[in-house]
Amino acid sequence: MAHVRSLSILLLSLTNLGSSTAESHAPTSSSSILVAGSLNADTFLPIARFPSSGENLTLLPNCHPEVDLPGGKGCNQAVACSKLSRHSDSIDAKDISTSFLGQFGNDPIATTLQSTLLANNIDISLCGQSKTFPSGRGYVMLVPQTGEVSAVVSGGSNLFGWGRWGVKNNNNNGREGEEMVVLTDQQIQEMISPHSLLLLQCEIPSHINLRLSHAASKLKIPIILDVGGEDRRMERELLERCDWLVPNESELERLAASYESNDDESDVNEEIGYGKDMQQHLEQIQSQIGSSLNLQSILKSVHTLQKIGANNVLVTLGSRGSLLIRKHDTETPQSPPLYQPPYHLPPGASVVDETGAGDCYRAGFAVALLEHCGNSFAVRDGVNEENLLQCMKFASAAGALAVTKKGAVPSIPSRREVEELMLLMEKVERAEAIPRGGGSDTSEDNFPFVFGSRINSMKDRLDLLDPSTQMKTPHDFLRRQATIRGLGCVDFNYPQHFDNFWTAEEAKHALDEVNLVAGAVCLRYPSKFARGAMNHPDPALRRSAIEMTKDAAKVARILGCNEVVVWSAYDGYDYPFQVNYQEKWEQIVEAFRECCDSYPDIRWSLEFKPTDENTRFFTVPSTGAAMLLVKEIDRPNMGLTLDVGHMLMAGENPGQSISMVGDKLFGIQLNDGYTRLASEDGMMFGSVHPSLALEAMYQLRQINFQGHFYFDTFPQRTDPVREAEYNIRRVKEFWRAVEKMDGREIGRVAREHDALGALELVNEALRR
Repeated sequence: MAHVRSLSILLLSLTNLGSSTAESHAPTSSSSILVAGSLNADTFLPIARFPSSGENLTLLPNCHPEVDLPGGKGCNQAVACSKLSRHSDSIDAKDISTSFLGQFGNDPIATTLQSTLLANNIDISLCGQSKTFPSGRGYVMLVPQTGEVSAVVSGGSNLFGWGRWGVKNNNNNGREGEEMVVLTDQQIQEMISPHSLLLLQCEIPSHINLRLSHAASKLKIPIILDVGGEDRRMERELLERCDWLVPNESELERLAASYESNDDESDVNEEIGYGKDMQQHLEQIQSQIGSSLNLQSILKSVHTLQKIGANNVLVTLGSRGSLLIRKHDTETPQSPPLYQPPYHLPPGASVVDETGAGDCYRAGFAVALLEHCGNSFAVRDGVNEENLLQCMKFASAAGALAVTKKGAVPSIPSRREVEELMLLMEKVERAEAIPRGGGSDTSEDNFPFVFGSRINSMKDRLDLLDPSTQMKTPHDFLRRQATIRGLGCVDFNYPQHFDNFWTAEEAKHALDEVNLVAGAVCLRYPSKFARGAMNHPDPALRRSAIEMTKDAAKVARILGCNEVVVWSAYDGYDYPFQVNYQEKWEQIVEAFRECCDSYPDIRWSLEFKPTDENTRFFTVPSTGAAMLLVKEIDRPNMGLTLDVGHMLMAGENPGQSISMVGDKLFGIQLNDGYTRLASEDGMMFGSVHPSLALEAMYQLRQINFQGHFYFDTFPQRTDPVREAEYNIRRVKEFWRAVEKMDGREIGRVAREHDALGALELVNEALRR
């Protein structure tokens, strides 16, 4: 599987990489999806945060509720199926038709809901309309700052309008039931027989899902069941009938627990045994989804459900991607889980509202299944791994785009938008041929990393330039830096390199002109934050710093990179008793969590420093403290950028620190120094501590570092272009020296703590 990576350094000049060569899959002209579920009129309430128990909140200042927006899982998924199966802007050009089965209420909003479905070319001829009960209602609390939502749903006709289907209402709030002739099983089969796939949710009575699934299984129509909706125990026969069960991680946990607690089902708690190869595969997935989710716990819950009859289980993990565990029989080995990383947002987009993202994912998966299989029998008889991954990719792209707009139905993307995002990510995959950590290099010396160098160093030694050469703006610095042989990327400071100089779009264009790419965006907070940035004592300035930090992520997206490095010259103190240490720590933790959650496609990293003329003691003064911070932030897109000079200032061995950070090392800044008290010399790499430089390269290989090499040096009295070229040559020499070292001898020396053996290893490596 070719991993879809973040919008990153790989996004250089993507417009030059050509169009997609992926085949276009078209279903048969008779393919049709039947969505059976709920319709709601949603009211959105913008708030600053979710209330705690017993707490009353008011809406955000100058904000008003948005009332009667079409929603409900059934409505959302039907509209999404229709839009995602439309191969052109013409409604009539769809290859897959969509029908909806639900119950409209007896109120005026029902007309609005009907119009919404019809406007999206959805057949509603199978729907009913209650004479007694109003339409369903959703009350959605929305935190605009993060896009997070939490909702309360009033079922209305979605729950009580199914009298014709045999649903008896025991609690009608004083309303009389609707007496009518109940549909027979044969009539239900005739209703659904024209369709190729059935998509169900849990916002309608379970009795309806049971009757529909019974009819579909008789007709061998594949069934996808979205577990979302009412929190209830699911009938075993429903689990057995559904070909694809789709919960999110919390729904999966609750559903599995409802069976685990039943003594009659005690056999479902058998331990899962995996071979060595499978364990390695699972460890790789765990590293991708992050430590905040326990993969073994997810697999155990899926195993619980599959033991009692569930078939394929597709677990959506929000911003951490999705995971498919396929059903296997006792005579064949367990197939490895299929993992799809999250699709990241296109440049310039951000999370606005998470409502309906899961519905778009499920609809996208349904559409893609039919497109890749061509008919319902192929969906039931088995889908190969490659096609399943393509289905998950399509669904992930649809779900990602759904968070960029407010509202459930209004946020549903078109097929064209999804295909554009997928094309962009395909170009990213093909761009992996560009040299980057862990990848391959097509250049003559086959070096696996891109190099970047400090752009501000281009202001040094202006006497070497023609007197008429202007060197005042970031654009000027960039042109000079582009003359460095072997340089591949540029790290920009924000807002220092932007402000009134140019826009991010103009900077991207300038990069394209000189055939360079953006490596990262690095925070440089202005002096108004002299008493602190993300932990400033003034809440207004603290909020301003956090927003500035998030603005850097927007710039990174536009530039085509996915890394933001946060170094604050001011988050710390000078004297004992000057700050509350725990408070400052917690403020930084919460600030980074907000940044990570707001921009899950961005790799956020902290660059620690022990001391500075601006701040004598930093809040995070060492690699150990930085790792504690990362652990407490607990986000998969949060890591560290280590600066060799900063590690030396902290009295650390860079190799040991790199090893300790491991896969949380997002960035490395290479330099050297004499390590005098509070001095940051910014010398050329390996010029003062060659043995430490050699081991740093060794440890970067050991942890399979995946970033780019950045030189944070201060040439000042040296030609900055020649200095950068020297650094590039020197790093390559150290890297190749490490490649030639005897791994067995390194292991022996480490086991025996052999000091002389270690020195001889270094001497031998550096002599080559």
